[in-house]
Formats: sequence, structure tokens, C-alpha cells
Amino acid sequence: MIKELAFGVNNRHHFVSEEKVSDWMNMSKDTFMSLWDYDEYIIEFAKTKNSLSGYDGLLYMPKELLLDVDGTNPDNARQKVIGLTIVLKDLEIPYNLYFSGTGFHVGISSTAFRWKPDKNLHSKVKNALKSVGIYDYADPSVTDKTRLIRLLNTRNGKSGKWKVHIPDNMIHKNIDHILEYASKPQTSMPRELECEPVFDVLAKHSSEEKVLASKSIGRAPDTVNYPCIQNMMDGTKFGNRHAYALRIVSHLRWRYPENMVRIIAEHWRQTVDIKDKPFTIEEMDSIIESCYEGHGGAGYRYGCDDPVKDKLCKNTCKLYKAKKSQSVMTAQDMDKVMADFYTTDQKPLDLGGIYGQKFPIFPGEVVILQAPPKSMKTMLLQNWVNHFKKPTYFMEMEMSPRQIWSRFLMIERGWKEDEIADHYHSMRNGIVTDFSWLTVDYGSCHPAELQKRITMLPIKPEIVVVDHMGLLKSQQRDNNMKVEEASQGLMELAVQNNIIVFAVSEITKQAFHEGMNMASAKGSFRIAYNANKLISVNPVKDAEGKISQLHVKSEANRERETLNVKLWVEDVRITGTEVCAYEQISS
Repeated sequence: MIKELAFGVNNRHHFVSEEKVSDWMNMSKDTFMSLWDYDEYIIEFAKTKNSLSGYDGLLYMPKELLLDVDGTNPDNARQKVIGLTIVLKDLEIPYNLYFSGTGFHVGISSTAFRWKPDKNLHSKVKNALKSVGIYDYADPSVTDKTRLIRLLNTRNGKSGKWKVHIPDNMIHKNIDHILEYASKPQTSMPRELECEPVFDVLAKHSSEEKVLASKSIGRAPDTVNYPCIQNMMDGTKFGNRHAYALRIVSHLRWRYPENMVRIIAEHWRQTVDIKDKPFTIEEMDSIIESCYEGHGGAGYRYGCDDPVKDKLCKNTCKLYKAKKSQSVMTAQDMDKVMADFYTTDQKPLDLGGIYGQKFPIFPGEVVILQAPPKSMKTMLLQNWVNHFKKPTYFMEMEMSPRQIWSRFLMIERGWKEDEIADHYHSMRNGIVTDFSWLTVDYGSCHPAELQKRITMLPIKPEIVVVDHMGLLKSQQRDNNMKVEEASQGLMELAVQNNIIVFAVSEITKQAFHEGMNMASAKGSFRIAYNANKLISVNPVKDAEGKISQLHVKSEANRERETLNVKLWVEDVRITGTEVCAYEQISS
């Protein structure tokens, strides 16, 4: 295959084999390559016409199709990229991210298309991308037959920044961090991408819509590529119908037009409708509306990590390998993780540093706080996240919005209740800017659903707080299994998203009376093993029965550092420290 190279927008018509393009990387001037691949006809055309205007030859899919994302400024473009990645994840299309010098490029695998060379390939691709909402974020004009796009690791003459490949997690960092990263060429290279032919399936079934409208619609879509969905489509017993319907419709809505989704859903409803236990049209309509309008219009999404789909997963699925590869890593994979960790300057959360000790918490770790009821553990966590002011997703399932917000105001501003009342009576503004880092969720969910919730946030959190684990939903009946499911889910959430997770666990009655250790968490001993760090919070009451002190002690740490401090409670602020000998702390 042949690529066109250009050195500046006017110095065009340099043709090289696709394999030789990398020879022109690391150039400190504007260097571009063609978006599409060509055959030798393009060389003949350029020589004859002295131009590529009106090119009428075949277009070939490149190994990686680049989408161009620009904005009013680099940070605006960054926000668009986050939205685009959500769409791509829903379509199960892998991607590479690049900073272009002013905006971003998002590379997707050509295996999502697997289309033959065509003179109108650019139009086909453009229509396909438009149909799934990709052009809500990317520039639709960047599909022209002879479109140029900036070459990797070359310098943008306008901004002085370089086009560089960026790790996926960097898109959620401050734009200044990305700009600094792009001040020089980088060694980080994009991944080889491969996925299912998403757009082939879309095109095929869009053309078959009229056939599906008949009374006998035959087999449902995705019979090979998605065995979990096919299993659900084959029907189910009473008790699973709503759960299955939600996942079927959620799956179909990202792949087919809405009228087609409704046809398939109605056919399925009829197959599971039972005379004495009906599944009504109204119920199905409600489910469809939820899938399209839930989560503030973003709709429901169920990925491979969903527990219902996971139970139906088969190794015959073409996505199975990719799904499992997330947890199976070679030495080369682990080496890349370490390289990304150090090159992106990921710093630990210095929790111990607040108290003059060394107790770092790294992205990808789970910290469990075990404490008796009403021991100010939530308030302690609020003090911690307010101290760091990192993007935080705080899942609070015990306190009301008024209560949790009042506390944050008291911690940040030092206000009393009457001062908060005065503030809101006078309708003074500006307080919310102090908490731009904070998102609070008051609704419970299954551990697997946490992934979907944080994905839909405008800014990826660096810290997730779950208060408390026992209030997470579960499909398990046994209490020990419920807690184990929760702790396992939180561990996967932390690792897969490279974030820090704080979670609260209540303690057993025995621990309440005898003191806490690694086995004190209520529900399951497995909590201690699934946690990277386990911290005990022991309240101490004064003569009036009020909590005046908190003893905070690390019970377990996969690193060597320990935390052992005595804290004083002043209203809602936890201040003052006294370092304790490690063995001195007790309940």
C-alpha cells in the first residue's frame, strides 16, 4: 500500500510505501501523511494532473483510521475526546489516543469495517460513523479522498507542540499536563488494534430491517459475535425477563436504528410472555425508554463486566480473548504498565504526609476503613478528600445531600450551622467553585455498575469513596458472599481504571468488644485480602460520652509503610496529631 507524504500543506505528492512512513517521524517541522491508503494509480494520477483534485482511484482502509477532534481550545477538545471514548467503548471498538499539537486524534482499527477497496469508501465510512454518533465529537470533514493528517512524533509549527501518543488515562488529566507531555517527542507507541466488524453488522442489518418487520423475524442479530446476548434472545424464565430485556435493548440501541430495536424487542417480549405472568407491552416500552433516556439521557450500558452477561459468556465469543486479556499480562505488558506509570508522572496520594508519616497510596489500590458504627469514619474520609482536592466520586448511601454538603462546607470554610444558614439566606454565590473536584452519588448499585457510573462522569475521578460496602447491591443471598463480591468488584475497579478506592466496612461484634485486627471486617475475611491497605478507625469518647479522639492505624499494607496516629475531633474537622508507637493503638 502507498501513502502520500506532505511537508507543510503546499509541499505534497511525495509517495512512499506504507512501511516506510515511520522513517519521517521525529521531524521538527510540519509533516503529514494521507488518511487513506492507495495503490500505484495515485502516483500516475498525480504525475498526469499535477494535482490530486478529482482523484478517481480506489481508496483502501488504513490499518488505523484516525478521527480528528478539535475544539475552541485544547481543553475543550479533551472533553470531546472523553465523550468519544464512551461511544467507542459502547461499540466495543478499541482505540489509540494522540495529542496532535492543538487538538486530538483518536485511532480506531480498520477491522471495525473490513470493507473492500472502493472509490467511494470515504463516503461509506463517513455515513457509518455518523450513524453511531461519532461525529457528535469528531470532525466529519476529515474523511475526504485525499485528506492529510499529521504524522506521529512530528512538530506542530503553530503551537510548537508535538503530535504524540498518550496513555488512555492521560486524557482525564489536566490539559497542562498533556501540553507539557507534548513539548517533545515521546517513545510511547500506539497499540495494535483489532475488533469485531461492528459496521459490517450495522450495514447488514439496516438493509434487512423490512425482513425483520414481518411476523416471523427469524434469528436475532449477533448470533456468533455476542453469545451472551444470543442466549438472552433465545428466551428466559420468569424472574429474569426484566434484567434480560434491559441488556438486550441496551446492546441493540448502539448498533441499530430505534425502530428496528423496537421490532426486535417486541418479538422477544412475545416469546417470554406468560398467560398467568404477563410481560406487557407497557413494561417493554418502559424498559426501552430507560435504555435510551436513563442516566440523564446517556442511556444504560452493560459491558462484558456486567455480572448477568458474564454468567452467559462463552469462550466462542470473539470478544472473549480481549475480555480476558485485561487481566492476563505478559512480562512485556507489565513492563509497559511500569513505563506508563513513571512517564506519566503518576504520584501517590500522600496520606501519611498529612500526619508527618510515610504512608503513600498509589493509583490502582483499594483502601478499606474498618470501624464500628457511628465512629466518624465518613467525616474522616470527607476531611481526607477535602485535603487533597483531587477529582473525587463520593458514593454516600447513608447521609442526605443536605447533611453531606453541610459537612463539606464546615470542613472547608470552618463554618457553624448558623453561618451556613446565613450564607444561603443571603444567597451568596461562589462556594461551589471550591468543590469543582467533587461529585456525590446517593444511589446504591451493584459493584460492576460502578464502572459504568464513573465512565459517564465529565471528568474521570482519581479517588472513589464507597460509604459503605455493605450497602452496595448484590445478587448474592449469603452476607459473606455479598461482601466478598463488593470487595472483589472494588479491587477490579481500582486496577482497571488506575484510581484509588476508599471503602468503609463495618466490623464484627467480636471486634467491637475485643479490638480490631485483619479479620475484623463484617461479612468476610476476604476483605483483608482484596484490600491493598486496611486501616482501623477507633473512636475514643470523653467523660461526657462524646467522641474526642480517633486512633487511626494500618492493620495491613502490601507495601512496608505503616500509619499510626491519634487525631483530635473538633466539630467536623479532624485536626491535631500525635504519632503513636505502633503497638500502643487498641480499641
